[in-house]
Amino acid sequence: ATSAEVNRTSDISARVVTTTATALTLSVTEHAERVVLVNTNSTVANTLTLPAASGTGAKFTIINGIAQTQGSIVVAANGTDVFVGGVHISDTTAETAMGFLTSATSDKYTFNLTTMGGLKADKFEAWDVAANTWQVQITAFGSGTLATGFAAT
Repeated sequence: ATSAEVNRTSDISARVVTTTATALTLSVTEHAERVVLVNTNSTVANTLTLPAASGTGAKFTIINGIAQTQGSIVVAANGTDVFVGGVHISDTTAETAMGFLTSATSDKYTFNLTTMGGLKADKFEAWDVAANTWQVQITAFGSGTLATGFAAT
């Protein structure tokens, strides 16, 4: 293992990376094997872009750290990468839940603050499993008629 890899997995003091940026390009060095805590509540889409998938096994965890009241949170793949996996959304008002799978072209997920999650404490996990492929597992908290946030750009 390289010293950067050892530091990334062993440095407990840097486990949580908090961001208030409305656009953030994630990197293996700064964000893999850590929790990226999104503490931004802006009127625009807060977009986080994963690095290109190449099969490194790197894991990215993104958590919505505050109650969102405007805008949205978008997690996007890079270039021709796609997501495989699914989302489990719980309705915070009706106490129901639904699950949705990715399609063959899914390369982004949008937490829209209602039907697709984004209310608070949502979690997006992605593993770099192969070239151009991110394995994703999402837990979201929404309201209303729940819907998938997966889409192709």
